[in-house]
Amino acid sequence: MKQSFVHRCMLSTSLLILFVLTVCTASAFAAVTYLPINVPGSDMTSARGINSKNQVVGYYTNSTGGFHGFLLSSGRYITINYPHAPNTLLGGINDVGEIVGDYDDGINVHAFTRIKGKLTAFDYPGAADTYAVGVNNAGQIVGYYDNQLGGALHGYELSNGTFTPIDFPGAASTQAEGINNAGEICGSYVDSNNTSHGFVLQNGVYQTIDRPNSFGTAASGLNDAGQIVGDYVTSSFFDYGYVLTGKKFMTLRYPGSKDTFPAGINSNDIVVGSWLSVHDNISGFYAILGN
Repeated sequence: MKQSFVHRCMLSTSLLILFVLTVCTASAFAAVTYLPINVPGSDMTSARGINSKNQVVGYYTNSTGGFHGFLLSSGRYITINYPHAPNTLLGGINDVGEIVGDYDDGINVHAFTRIKGKLTAFDYPGAADTYAVGVNNAGQIVGYYDNQLGGALHGYELSNGTFTPIDFPGAASTQAEGINNAGEICGSYVDSNNTSHGFVLQNGVYQTIDRPNSFGTAASGLNDAGQIVGDYVTSSFFDYGYVLTGKKFMTLRYPGSKDTFPAGINSNDIVVGSWLSVHDNISGFYAILGN
């Protein structure tokens, strides 16, 4: 399933509202503290990546139109837009503050890096659209691309200037979404029945991730401990989030939400993502995992 530029668009620290929720794991209960992430003055906010310094990146919309990238650092929001682009989305940030994202030029989507304040665009060779979603401390980048508008998606890793394709064997479509400092990669693929599955790629070996009793699973981010976050479709066709630790799934659901979409997790057991209200408003969130 193609994830279009717009489809991906699905704190003020003085206004933090605290929620504590108990959720069930496969074998135990754990307290999760939920906190909102909303760019001041925004119509919607989506948090996509978080590093070990708890810096967060994502994107938002406001009355000026279009999508804008943001960096949340030490309680301060910084807007990051690719020059002259109508839309900019930020997807990932590493521990030295290097950021990856993508923008559109009105026709096609291009990936870019932000390193020491400098923005540099890149495209997968021959691609129509290129998306950058995750980056680790070695500067290895993962994302996905298509060869034509509306075409199948293919994952990639970019390391030291060299692209390596990532395609789950036999899949109709593959998206690489996260990479940790061990080089382990997670993402999602769609099979021939148009069902979505998560995956993790370790040492050249793919493993499927399916949340039990779900009608589709996606994997969006992972940390250095190998914990994976993503979302799954319930029997009522709502999307709930999860954290996968080893073989144990823990459900994440922002209080009062209709759908919850975790996107990233750091080494401090803090998850970020977005949630959809019953009124179809999109906001960002932190989920701080208990012990």
